[in-house]
Amino acid sequence: MESADQRELQRQLEALQARHPELDPLAALVLLAVRHADASYEENAERNGVTTAALSRRLGVEHALVRRAATELEALNLIATAPNGGASPALRLRSRGTHPPNE
Repeated sequence: MESADQRELQRQLEALQARHPELDPLAALVLLAVRHADASYEENAERNGVTTAALSRRLGVEHALVRRAATELEALNLIATAPNGGASPALRLRSRGTHPPNE
């Protein structure tokens, strides 16, 4: 049985894919996660974003695939990426601009 959160995530994913049919499913899911992370920091002056390493663990997907999806999203100007620092290959991801609510 699906929870209300799972249904809402599915609805948001379908809305995002309808708005951006060029995105593969993983890129769409990464974009939703970045937007969710940004919304969580809305009250702060600076958004912290989320790292590709954290998304990889959370989604249970290889880090290289999450980085590839992030690169695709950055090429489409939907997110901004920056090195996370240190020797880590992880990127810090933040959404760009505005987007429709609940997308």
